[in-house]
Formats: sequence, structure tokens, C-alpha cells
Amino acid sequence: MESIRNFLNRLLPKDSAMRHVSILAGGTTIAQGLNVAIMPVLSRIYSPSDFGVMAVFVSVTAILTELSGFRYHFAIPLPKQVRYAKAILVLSFFLQSVFVVVISLLLVLIGKPLLKMVSMETLIPFRFLIPVAVAGMGAYITLTQWAIREKLFQTIARTKVTQSISGAIAMVSLGFLGFRPFGLLIGKIIGQAGGITTLARSIIKKKGLPKPPLEDIKRAALRYRKFPMYETWSGMLNTVGRQIMPILLVALYDPQVAGLFAMAQSLLHIPTVFVGQAIGQVFLQRASVARYEGNLKELSLKTYTLLLRLGFFPILLISFFAPPVFSFLLGPKWLEAGSFAQILGPWIGFIFASSPIGLLLTIQNRQGTGLIFEGLLLVTRVVSIWLGSLWGGPFLAMTLFVIFSLVILIPKMVYSLKIAGNSVTVIIIQTLLIVVEAVVLLSLPFGAFVVGSNPKILALFVVFSLSLFLVINFMRYTRGSLKKTGGWLFCL
Repeated sequence: MESIRNFLNRLLPKDSAMRHVSILAGGTTIAQGLNVAIMPVLSRIYSPSDFGVMAVFVSVTAILTELSGFRYHFAIPLPKQVRYAKAILVLSFFLQSVFVVVISLLLVLIGKPLLKMVSMETLIPFRFLIPVAVAGMGAYITLTQWAIREKLFQTIARTKVTQSISGAIAMVSLGFLGFRPFGLLIGKIIGQAGGITTLARSIIKKKGLPKPPLEDIKRAALRYRKFPMYETWSGMLNTVGRQIMPILLVALYDPQVAGLFAMAQSLLHIPTVFVGQAIGQVFLQRASVARYEGNLKELSLKTYTLLLRLGFFPILLISFFAPPVFSFLLGPKWLEAGSFAQILGPWIGFIFASSPIGLLLTIQNRQGTGLIFEGLLLVTRVVSIWLGSLWGGPFLAMTLFVIFSLVILIPKMVYSLKIAGNSVTVIIIQTLLIVVEAVVLLSLPFGAFVVGSNPKILALFVVFSLSLFLVINFMRYTRGSLKKTGGWLFCL
């Protein structure tokens, strides 16, 4: 046992980025593995319309959560002095509490007409769950930022597992009892906000209950005023842009179409949740330090190329074969969701790689530019969905949605890496090489599919391409080339 522990310590040195990511990714993998495992059960308990209601509920609460604390919580890892980090923590909770009270009053007084006015009648029976979700998610996000600052990655990973287990139990049990789609909503709240007490206990045990003086809160609020001035609206526009599709699909079509889209998007996002989110959380902490140490350029480019290399091909492969896979795993009624997944694949692939990189705009104090990018993304996405509804159906709307999103997302990604000191030429070359490699690997199973090979031969080509992908990246790592071109996790 001791030899195994020593080997793991050599492989994953304490306080290394790889160890932190491994802890987070391990907890997230267990959590998301459970979510994937119960998906065939949920898809047979709940209808696509039920998932459509959940998608709209998640969209609304996500947008409101972005506004709840004016994004001050993202400044928690940044101050050098702990006293100002504590001040931001308390300030965030105060602002969130006031916001939740205001939202609750609005829903009590004018909730029904307000939801009807924005074509969200499906949420009227569940409107009182909205402030509960916003309060829970806001508290969890804030406490997570403090945990990231204190490198409590093991605690964060533990909460991910408890969230998944608790949320899954709620969804399945309430669904069997006939509470549909109520069970999905309750399970989603638990799955996103559970673990608050665990994080709070760990933080209080390590640093005590924060009681900053009012003067520190005022100074911190002034020092990081760009977060409410720019970052809040940038984050809100980003969230609206990501969440606008279910809302518009319900308004322009019906909850069933929104549910099919939500299922396709959630399953394609699995690699992002498994690995990308863990890397992003560690990247925020590392990048905040790297900015002061002068190695942010190398860190950012390595993070981006690693994520794009690890995520783009697997996501394309999953999306290409999504229709038969969805039909087999989820049931025949979800076949159309697989077709949606085929369209969304390239976009999700770039989202996987670019999500942590977008934090560079915050770290480099370029929130104003980030706000412009998010505004462009929102406008182009709304226009694309509207044009799709005029010229065709939801498939055309989603195709235009992906095209317009990539037209803005890729320049934003390049700009974020550029302000960290990277060459635009190097960024473009690295991106093209990785994309071409993914397309070449995908051409083998794609060719077998086009010529009408039988399922066994097709499955053989899929396994061969995936194995080749794994071998290539393993060889890069063992030769050291991955360390030079995209493996910051293995170097720190």
C-alpha cells in the first residue's frame, strides 16, 4: 500500500495542477457517470415535453443566478490578501440575498402575468421554485470560488458526487410517484445546489467564520467594481446566449422540441462536464497566480490546445453516431434528439476548449471587451433562431445557431489568448492542426458508414479510430511533445 501511495505521489505531486484536476475530474466523473447511467431510466419516466419544461426552468434560473450577486464572487480568488477575499465573500452573499428577496416578491405579486408576457406559461405552476433555485445555486457558486482559492478541490469533488446522487434519487423517485415534471425540477435544484453545507463547514474549519469590517467590504467593492459594471452583464449575456435556445424553442415551437434539444445538448456536454469544468476551475486559480508570475502566456495556450486536442474528436465522434445511440439508449422517442446532436457537435467541441480560456478576459481586466463579444453572440443567436423559424424548422434554426455562434466564439477565443501574450498565427496553426487531425480520424468510421458497411464493421472502425486517437496522444505524452505543445497539466 505504501509503495502504491509513493508511486501516486510521484505521478501526481502534491499541490500540482494535475493532482488538483485529477481530484476534481474524479469527483465529477463519478457524479456524471451516475447521471449518464440513470438517463435511460429518466428518458422512459419523463417525456420530451417534461424535459422541455426543465430546460426552460434551468435557463431562467441560470440567467437570474448570473445577476444575483453581480458576479463579485468571481473576484474571490484574485486578492493577494485574505481579508479582502473575505470581504468579497460577505458582499456576494449580501447581494444575492437581496436579489432573491426581490425576485420572490415579484413572483408572488405579478408572477403569472409576467411569465405569460414572456411566453413561459409552462413555468407558472413551478414559479415559486425559481427563487429557491437561484438562492441555492448562487450560494454554491460563491462557496466554490472560496474553495478554489483555498485549494479545497477534494471538498468540491465530494460535493459533486453528493449532488449527483441526491438529484438522481429525487428525479427517479418523484417521477415514479407521478410528479412530472416536478421531479425533474427538484432533482435539478438539488443537483446544482447540493453540498452547500459541506463547503461551508470546510471553509469555516480552515479559516473561521468571515467577519470583515465594513471598510474592507467598501474597499473590495470599489477595487473590483468592474465585475458589476461589465462582468455581470457579460456573464448574463453569455448565459442568455447559451440558454436562449430552449426558451425560444418553447415560444416558437413547443416544449417537446425544447426537450429534444436539451437532451442532445446535455449528452454532448458530458466530456465538458467530466474534464473541462475541472480543468477550468484549476485554471482560474493557476492563471490568477500566473498573471503575477509572468507565465500566463504559456499556461493559457497549453490549456487551450490540451482541451481542444482531448475534446474535439471524441465530441465529433459521439455527435456523428448520436441518432442510433440515442434511440437505443433512451428509447425510440428520442431519435430526433440524436439528429439535433449531429448539428451541435462542432460547436460543443469548441465550447469544450474555449470555456476556461474565456476567463482570461476577467483575469486581464478586459471585461468591457468581453461584454461586446457576449452581446454579439446573443444577437446573432437570436437572429439565427428567428431566421430558422421563418425559413424552415428547428433543424435549420439549430444549424444557423451553430454557424453564427462559431463566427463569434472563435474570434473571442483567439482574442482571449492574444491578450495573454500569444501569437495569433500560432493560435490559428495549432487550432487547424488539431481540427484536421480530428477530421482525419473521423473519416475512417464516416467512410464505412457512407458505403453502407454492416454494423459490426462500422463498430470496428469506430473502435479503431478511438484507439488510434488514444495511442497518438499517449505517444505525444511519453515523447514529451505534449508537454511542449499542450500538456500544462503534466508539467506542473
